[in-house]
Amino acid sequence: MPATETSAASTPGAQPSNHITEDEASLYDRQIRLWGLDAQNRMRNSTVLVLSLRSLAHETIKNLVLAGIGRLIIMDGEKVTEEDLGGGFLFREEEGAVGTERTAAALPQIKSLNPLVEVTALPTLEPFVGGDETAMITFLKREKVDVVVACDLSYAQMEAIDAAAHAAHTKFYGAGTYGFYGYVFADLGTHHSFTYTPPGKGAVKEVIRYRSMVQAFDRTNWALTHEKTSEGGSPFGGYRRVLKARQYAPEVAVPVLALWEFEKKHGTLPAGREGQAKELAEITSELQTALGVHPKLLSSSADVVSHFVVHATDYFPPTLAIVGGLLAQDVLRSISRNGWPIVNLLVVDSLRGTATSSPWGVAPDPTPP
Repeated sequence: MPATETSAASTPGAQPSNHITEDEASLYDRQIRLWGLDAQNRMRNSTVLVLSLRSLAHETIKNLVLAGIGRLIIMDGEKVTEEDLGGGFLFREEEGAVGTERTAAALPQIKSLNPLVEVTALPTLEPFVGGDETAMITFLKREKVDVVVACDLSYAQMEAIDAAAHAAHTKFYGAGTYGFYGYVFADLGTHHSFTYTPPGKGAVKEVIRYRSMVQAFDRTNWALTHEKTSEGGSPFGGYRRVLKARQYAPEVAVPVLALWEFEKKHGTLPAGREGQAKELAEITSELQTALGVHPKLLSSSADVVSHFVVHATDYFPPTLAIVGGLLAQDVLRSISRNGWPIVNLLVVDSLRGTATSSPWGVAPDPTPP
């Protein structure tokens, strides 16, 4: 498919260099003071691929571009609908966005945010949707993609894309929203090193071994606690059952996993039809048992399940802004290698204003000291 592209090299003040230019130093002065010149230089030399512009990606793209990544590739094979206008700010009704390709409609707004960032727009999701793993890996290596960000895709699609990214040694983020709730899954590779500064202490270096989605949610390890397997187990097993399980927000995390199971079984999300509430509740209960979650910790999960049955396909702008912002923030952390990243499933409850991460298939316990 033909690409629509704008190159930072053709923008006044931008130069094809591996180091920060004077114009960039002036533009990014505030954040360079915050996280340092080396971190900013890593970002300006990075390439981020964003898949799907349905809704969630808008806030994420804005924050990535304003932060000064080097190159952004956007891919989407759909055209803008009237419903899309309520899901993000990259589509403008007054500019005739409805009926045009999402990538073409979003491109002018993205360019206006930061002309120093190179943007490539591809009006397709192939090979990441509809292609095979080999084709995905070839694309990632050819375009020298550092991070893949997949938004609003099905769990099966996320799983396939992450498998390719994991094999290509490319960082992966999968994210989506379901009404008032949302999630971010991170797979930053088998050896992600970064610098972290604990409160009141000096900077220390850490290394975390991430797992792919297939590995992270492998049920064969759920019966094992993190203390007994290098592959990780249920975040709610072992001592977590008493000490840490509550802070991992199982009342949201378990229904999210149940929603994925429902989607894998039916090929679609629930839409308020008869029998769907009962089925999703049964899946949630089965997962609770498999994960070893104490029933008291899921006392409010029924409300989340009920919400999913009716609103799983709806988007709520405040949730999009929260999840999109957190997603972009962590992508920048992973690129700059500065700060503790998401490990590895983050669930967001916009009603309560909470965002909670839990470790799946990651050992030893990767939580900040």
